[in-house]
Amino acid sequence: MIAVLALLFATAFPSNSKTSWMRPESFHLTIGMPRAAAVRALESNGWHPKKGDAAGQLVVDYADDKSLTLQFAGERLTSIRFELFTILQDAPKAFEEERAFLRQSLGKPRQGTKKILIYDHKLPNVMAILSADPKSEQAQKGVGMVVVRYYDPAVK
Repeated sequence: MIAVLALLFATAFPSNSKTSWMRPESFHLTIGMPRAAAVRALESNGWHPKKGDAAGQLVVDYADDKSLTLQFAGERLTSIRFELFTILQDAPKAFEEERAFLRQSLGKPRQGTKKILIYDHKLPNVMAILSADPKSEQAQKGVGMVVVRYYDPAVK
C-alpha cells in the first residue's frame, strides 16, 4: 500500500501549467550529482533514460511534447535541458509562464529579451529560450518550442 501511494505522489498530476515540470527538483536532479545517482533518481520514478546523440548525454522522453536532456562531464551531471514542443501560438504563453516563475524564484535576469533569459548570478546558471519565429522551418510546421537549461558554466 505504501509503495502504491509513493508511486502516486511521484507521478505527474495533470496541470494547467505548461512549464511546471521544467525544474530539476521535479526529477530529483541537481547539477553536479554523480551520473549513477542521476540515473537511479530517474529510474526510481519510472523514467527510462536512453543514450543521446552526443557523448555523455542521456535523454528522457517525458511525453510526446516534452523531453529532457542530461549532459555529463566525466561522471558528473553538468547540464539539464528541458524542452517543450507546442503549437506555435501557445509557445509565447508558455515562455511567459516560465519567465514569471524564474523572476519569482531567481529575481531579475542579467540579460533578457522577449525570447531569451539568462540567469548567471548564482549556480546553477539558467537560460530560457523561446523558439517561435514564424519564418523558421519548425514554425512552418506549426511548432513552437520553449527550452530551459540549468547548467554549470565552468564545464564546456
